[in-house]
Amino acid sequence: MKKLKFLFGVHCHQPVGNFDHVFEDAYSRAYLPFFETLARHPKIKFAAHLSGVLFDWLGKNHPEFLDLLNKLIKRGQLELLSGGYYEPILSIIPDADKLGQIELQNQFIRQKFLRAPQGLWLTERVWEPSLPKILSQAGIEYVLLDDDHFIRTGMNPDKLFGYYITEEKGETIKVFPISRRLRELIPFRSPGEILEYLKSIPNPDGNAAVCFVDDGEKFGMRPETHKWIYEEGYLEKLLSLLSANSDWIEFTSFSNYLEEYLPCGRIYLASGSYNEMQKWSSLSPEPEFNGYFRNFFVKYPAANRMHKRMLLLSHKLNSLFSGKSLIGKDKKTELDLARKHLFAGQCNCAFWHGMFGGLFLNHLRHAIYSNLIQAENLLSSLSRGGKPFVELTLGDFDKDGEDEVILSNDLLNLYFSPRQGGALFELDYKPKAFNLLNTMEQVYSRFSLLDHFLLPDTSFSQFVSAENCEAADFIGGRYSFMPKRKPGEVGLRLEREGNVSGAPVKVSKSISLYPKQSIFSVEYEVTNLGREPDEFWFGVEFNFSMLAGNAPDRYYVIGKKKLKDKSLGSSGETENVSLLKLVDEYSGFDVSLELGKPATLWRFGVVTTSRSEKGFDNIYQSSCLLFNWKFKLGPNETWKVKVLVRIEE
Repeated sequence: MKKLKFLFGVHCHQPVGNFDHVFEDAYSRAYLPFFETLARHPKIKFAAHLSGVLFDWLGKNHPEFLDLLNKLIKRGQLELLSGGYYEPILSIIPDADKLGQIELQNQFIRQKFLRAPQGLWLTERVWEPSLPKILSQAGIEYVLLDDDHFIRTGMNPDKLFGYYITEEKGETIKVFPISRRLRELIPFRSPGEILEYLKSIPNPDGNAAVCFVDDGEKFGMRPETHKWIYEEGYLEKLLSLLSANSDWIEFTSFSNYLEEYLPCGRIYLASGSYNEMQKWSSLSPEPEFNGYFRNFFVKYPAANRMHKRMLLLSHKLNSLFSGKSLIGKDKKTELDLARKHLFAGQCNCAFWHGMFGGLFLNHLRHAIYSNLIQAENLLSSLSRGGKPFVELTLGDFDKDGEDEVILSNDLLNLYFSPRQGGALFELDYKPKAFNLLNTMEQVYSRFSLLDHFLLPDTSFSQFVSAENCEAADFIGGRYSFMPKRKPGEVGLRLEREGNVSGAPVKVSKSISLYPKQSIFSVEYEVTNLGREPDEFWFGVEFNFSMLAGNAPDRYYVIGKKKLKDKSLGSSGETENVSLLKLVDEYSGFDVSLELGKPATLWRFGVVTTSRSEKGFDNIYQSSCLLFNWKFKLGPNETWKVKVLVRIEE
């Protein structure tokens, strides 16, 4: 009898930086029971992909699970798939990193399980036509994609029960289509209904293969699935029913199928992903428009900043790898460690948002930045020998066609955008590998050194809710800039002229940074360019992300003033403030702001709302501080204030 070949598999991953209890919950509720259930059915061959992130955690916390995998591999039941070790979207990282990530995963599987992987799990199935060449060079024979990719070419869905060959510049890769229909059925519909679907698959020549591979979290972590799948025995019943129909259903591995059967033909696939990802990445709210993963960098500037930060570091690291100046075992070891931190900083989860994805989760973004800064610290140690330095870099960091300015020393990085209000959009404290401006947009970009002129009747609550309370257009406006380089000092002067309720005004801010100091100063000047005296209400906004708005080990200290609620997510108005400190006992450092003139302080937590599979989540992103002053200026008169920002342990 002609048998339908069933290619069955699962993909398991947790993000870099995810909480340990989430790993443990996924392990106990999904991963372990799934593999234990399959182990009771030794005749059912299946494939599995586990990300390097998950392998690292399992090796540390549950090495016995790796023994179970070894057992399944040795008896010929399990085939492991490769991938990018830290689960990157391959198409958005440099080619050298693509190859490095895949080789790291290949190497781990070879050393731990004594097998060379042939297939690859493509993260979020984000495909681009240039990938076949890289995958082939990485020693990969086949890859799995959703059948949506094939259907978009106009292919008949009845022709999707096998595999195809695609190529780039003559280098080929084999591509298996994952059945969307089976992903909808398993594990949500009855085993009988799944059997009926398998019966409907055309198999005139006896070589048809249907492919099901889906997220391991689907088997126990999604709402209500653990009870249904394991306590009520769904998975056991499904596998038993399929086994009972072995006269016409045959479980086989991808590699065995490739050895036995020829391809269905040649195909060329456009850039894309599964249907949901296409919708989530679309720039249009209209459902009929499909998107493209890279447009998450358009929809979410926070994602673009992380991505371009990663690319900048990758360029530096790969330049060192290809250079001949670094020799010696010790330096090679440090470069390899820096490379692992770079790779960890490429983990996909924090770069996008849909029903899943973790862009709005500040701890996942923090993990990306932390790894990138750690890699940068290692590179700086190698290239500078650990000596103190200070430097200024000018260039189009975020690839918007306009220059940004980076001031750096051995302890801090300060990233400025003259185009966006002359704002400070990244502040790295290198000893703790911590980006203090790891924030998300809410109405406008929550950066620091944002300059406000408030309308006379503006209330604190109006400012918090971002109602129209601006008397000028300095927020988000373009500033002219003048870099400053001196021996032992770098600086930046930013200026903008505008109208405050009709009065011409110039704002200047000068930033200075020195070596060996985790301190920078900002000197503000506000000048009335008009012919008449006028009154102004001027404010400077800072945002700091300490990751938790209500944790007892993260709080404000405002001089000697007593606060009813000192948590970083608290709201309030405090007058006559000259010194404010944000204390982070958890990470082990404080941020102090010293003001040359006492100010009224408005403070509140910035919270974003995003949708997930569990509903709508309200997530603390940053602590917003507005220091504001009211003053009068005569014609051509200038008001000045100096702000000193100090980070110390």
